[in-house]
Amino acid sequence: RGATFMQRTCNSIDHLTMAEGNMSMSDLLPLVAAALNDEAAVDAAKELATAREERDTSHKVEVLRAINDGDDKVYEDGETIVYGSALFEDGQYHSRNEDDWKIQLNKSRNICRLEDLRDCQICVGGGIAIASLDELSNESHGWVNGDETDHPDLDGDACSIKIEFCPQSTILTFFIRGWPEAEWKAVMEEEDAYAEHDIIPFLVENVAVQYPDATVEFIAVTFATRNIPGALKRLLSSKRKEEVCADLDEQIAERDWEKVVGFVKSNLQERGIFSQQYHSRVILAVLRVQGFKTRTEANDDIILRFIAACEQSPGVFDSDDGEEVFTTLMQYLREQFGSDQDDHMEES
Repeated sequence: RGATFMQRTCNSIDHLTMAEGNMSMSDLLPLVAAALNDEAAVDAAKELATAREERDTSHKVEVLRAINDGDDKVYEDGETIVYGSALFEDGQYHSRNEDDWKIQLNKSRNICRLEDLRDCQICVGGGIAIASLDELSNESHGWVNGDETDHPDLDGDACSIKIEFCPQSTILTFFIRGWPEAEWKAVMEEEDAYAEHDIIPFLVENVAVQYPDATVEFIAVTFATRNIPGALKRLLSSKRKEEVCADLDEQIAERDWEKVVGFVKSNLQERGIFSQQYHSRVILAVLRVQGFKTRTEANDDIILRFIAACEQSPGVFDSDDGEEVFTTLMQYLREQFGSDQDDHMEES
């Protein structure tokens, strides 16, 4: 390639020399240097792209299938089909459990048939298998989740399945499409439809036989953080660590606030007061502004006294002036703090 490039450069120089008879060789040297630099830049860009691709491959979490032409011992000549993949560092702490690291998989163009599920593996580092769907250990188990998931792509045509590989506590989530809703709902209702540690044979030997066109869509791989501390420390950049930690803090804060909301609403309902949604919204707004975003023994006591104060003056909600209602409720809450909390209240 270098010889070809040099030949093109020489031809260009000859052309320029003939076209511009008064140009000396020294005049052309900057052009030659620029051309050589351009070629070096192209080569450097290609090398950088290759290095980045190799780096990404080593950081990927993949669900793949190795086709070995019937020879269980030789995989080198077989084809490897990737059904879903994502970079480890693109994961997030699970929204419902901060002890889990969940990686949403990107779908590939390859379609996995349900009958091929046993040939699939969860791999890291470019193809190192960490879990196989060929046979689950007695400790591992799986279950039909149906539509019990918050994934946006789940619709009536899909059934959610979860497999937990033990003792690593690695969870694989996937959808089965082409399995009629009425059928998988009947399976969920029947207690003895399948054994949890035999869910793969059940899906392949029963469901796939009944519905040969059924396919699998791999959704996510979840790791227990206690098993991957090194990966979380070494594979995540400083910026990414800050992002995921901030996201985790936000998730925890939102869960804490949801507990406060539930506590307030249940108490209002038990007392049989403030049936209008407007009442609870205003009360919650005051609590949030004043920093009562978590449930503690002290906070619960103040919240209950605050609700009692509101109960004794229900007419405050009759005002059409929203600011007046809010200010009055703020005063009610202020009274529950005691005089030693005035500075804190002013700051809030």
